Amino acid sequence: MSGNSLKNKVVLVTGASGGIGNAIVNKLSSDDAIVVAVYHRNSPPSELDKNVFWIKTDITNSEERDNLVALCIEKYKRIDVLINCAGFLEPGEFSSLEENHLQKMIDLNITSAFIITKKILSLMKIQGFGHIINIGSLGGIVPMPYSAVYSATKFALRGFSFSLAEELKGTGIKISLISPGAVVTKMLDEEAFDYNTAISFIGKIVNPVEVADVILKVIRKPKAEVIIPRGQAFGSKLITFSPVLFHHIYKILHRIGLIGKKKYLNRYSDLTLTKEI
Repeated sequence: MSGNSLKNKVVLVTGASGGIGNAIVNKLSSDDAIVVAVYHRNSPPSELDKNVFWIKTDITNSEERDNLVALCIEKYKRIDVLINCAGFLEPGEFSSLEENHLQKMIDLNITSAFIITKKILSLMKIQGFGHIINIGSLGGIVPMPYSAVYSATKFALRGFSFSLAEELKGTGIKISLISPGAVVTKMLDEEAFDYNTAISFIGKIVNPVEVADVILKVIRKPKAEVIIPRGQAFGSKLITFSPVLFHHIYKILHRIGLIGKKKYLNRYSDLTLTKEI
């Protein structure tokens, strides 16, 4: 993509009715992009924008995925940007996790993102340009006890993004990974309800609009990875380089996270912790 204008750029966003996804759609629409906003369970806003085409699709279903891509090609002839934003988290102890929830995290967070990327990539190669943006997580850099499967899916997405970026050098197609920490969403409320998932609350909690602002900047000026907030980048990568360090400091991080979680609950939610700090 050349220049800074997003006017009439065709952007496909999965998970578009969620907290981060909806913020992305609103920002893109405000910048006159043409947005294909994909949702499944959550209904789109009642006030619809003329630049946004909402389409209900279960992206874990192969037939519905195929129909989505075919519709985009028929209607717009191209996709300038793909944003893989759909995701699901079920917190809790791994051994007590329901198998259908485990499978849903794998299907939605990894498999669907991979397959949609593959299908859109075929079109982008014909175009000779394009930008694929994957919404990862700090949980794809730092291990997340009691959200082990979700963390594993985001680790996988991070490896996929960096590996694919190398494959696509010289093709005109860019790959970016956005790795937010805690974001004020329904997903974070799910984590707040579980006593053990405290690590998400050790740092600054950001608003979905802040994430969307970063994504628009990355569309205009592609980067391999952006960690949000910036202040957590160094510490998270340090833990990546030294798993033993994480093992030794996890109890401290958990205690700090419980304090941060209590502040979050007091400010954003009616939920209460199931144990005392």
